Amino acid sequence: MWALVTGASSGIGAEFTEQLGEAGYDIILVARDEVRLHERAEALQEKFGIRTEVLPADLATRTGIKEVGDRLKAGGVEFLVNNAGFGINKRFADSDIERESENLEVLVSAVMRLTHAALAFMRSQKKGYIVNVSSVAGWIAGGTYSASKSWVTVFSEFLSVDCAAEGINVTALAP
Repeated sequence: MWALVTGASSGIGAEFTEQLGEAGYDIILVARDEVRLHERAEALQEKFGIRTEVLPADLATRTGIKEVGDRLKAGGVEFLVNNAGFGINKRFADSDIERESENLEVLVSAVMRLTHAALAFMRSQKKGYIVNVSSVAGWIAGGTYSASKSWVTVFSEFLSVDCAAEGINVTALAP
């Protein structure tokens, strides 16, 4: 069975690929940096003997989100990790609004759209796992990052209850 991990080339996403590879999942790796994705994929194949797919995509764009969503709609993905993200270290009023909008695409729109795309297959199998990487920043009043992470947590809590009877487990991870 396949897992798909966004932000798979480094940090928490890379660790998820290790854990999923060790558990025997074949993995679709998603991030912007194709070179790093291929390096990670090769390392996972060698270490765990699994299959990998590399899917370079910029989730700050609707085109990137659609590409990954289309792969999920094709089926076969039992485990989705929505991990891609970035922060902006400026006050909202001083920040570039286009960068803030990109942040919302990655942290909210991508999570919502990719989850929706994955659910059809998971529901048909009566089995699935979705981990949405949130943050403790979602528990404080802050800028768009905190607001986005609050949304991810509440969305995950809702889906956890809504999808449980169909065998789908949804979790928000809040580092």
